[in-house]
Amino acid sequence: MISLVEPSRDSGCTKTITLSQNETESLCMKAARGAGFSWGLAEEAGFAAGWLAALGVDATPQLLALLMQKLQATPHCGTPVPQPGHWRATGQALLCPIILGSALVDSARLAAGPCSRDTKLDPVAVPVLLLPFLARAAQICGKPLAVIWPEGSLQIAANGSFDRPAAIAWQSKDQLALVIGTANTLDMPQAQSHSLPSISLAALNGLTALALKTTVPATDASRRGAGSASADND
Repeated sequence: MISLVEPSRDSGCTKTITLSQNETESLCMKAARGAGFSWGLAEEAGFAAGWLAALGVDATPQLLALLMQKLQATPHCGTPVPQPGHWRATGQALLCPIILGSALVDSARLAAGPCSRDTKLDPVAVPVLLLPFLARAAQICGKPLAVIWPEGSLQIAANGSFDRPAAIAWQSKDQLALVIGTANTLDMPQAQSHSLPSISLAALNGLTALALKTTVPATDASRRGAGSASADND
């Protein structure tokens, strides 16, 4: 596991670090589990962060903010209530992009699912984390999708590609109400890989602290049982 990093006292030194895609996925998965997500949803959180990193987008600050909110929330907070044409939030909570995204992917092949008709989504927290799931849903249902929000729109091709600048604008959004549905036939080349983004030490340390919650503290019994029980004189 990645260790906590002490920021440099030298103001001239950078306070960022670059992780591989696998390292990003692993760290974010463990952090999500430490924040209270099930292991299955934690894996989806890691997938989303790693997928975005491969496109050159650092979503770790957004994920960390979401996970800190998760620590204070009730277990099912942010879970969507699917209804034909409208997936609602429970109470006043924003929809969780990880829970919502996983549910959209699971429903992508359904004949009456959200990818086969215009479906309103109540405001989604940290919408940039929903993007990987929308791309995956388009690939699974094999149809291009249209995503509309008050200030703009985005089309996702059946191969999962999309207009990157329009989508990356979501990175600055704390929440978005969306409408998803089928789009006209759309051909786009597969998204190209980009240089992996730098992650701030603040985000790295915050995620690492949450990830450490998944470890088991050492006990006297575990310390006594550590190492070999017999001498090795060979």
